[in-house]
Amino acid sequence: MSQNECSLKVVTKDGRVLHGTAAILHATSREGGYDAYMANFARKVIEQTMTEHLKDQRKPKLSRVK
Repeated sequence: MSQNECSLKVVTKDGRVLHGTAAILHATSREGGYDAYMANFARKVIEQTMTEHLKDQRKPKLSRVK
């Protein structure tokens, strides 16, 4: 067995843990196919990026005047 660690692990409804290609295939089919999986991924990335950006924009930008 390979000693490489796969970053994607998926637990099926019956409790089996899938790794590697099996995990990728299971995750994409669970989302409704590859296109839906990538659209959901992109949406999450955009939401997180915008949330962080807006939080940063709300911080006061004060400078000390001498």
